[in-house]
Amino acid sequence: MDSFYECVICGGPQHGLVYKRPLDSRHPTPLAVVTDDGQLCTPAARKFGSRVVLLHPQATGEQFRTILAA
Repeated sequence: MDSFYECVICGGPQHGLVYKRPLDSRHPTPLAVVTDDGQLCTPAARKFGSRVVLLHPQATGEQFRTILAA
């Protein structure tokens, strides 16, 4: 079992940013991140086990398909 989530931001000013977030089963928190423009990115898809795609509110369909295909 992985001890982290690998998050990919889709859309917004940090489109394509990949970072690792620790997995803490004692204090589970929702996967979400606030980007540089103040928008909340929430989970939209899960890829390859521990990799999660976080969707920016202004992401386009093309950006989302590109992240899923990568």
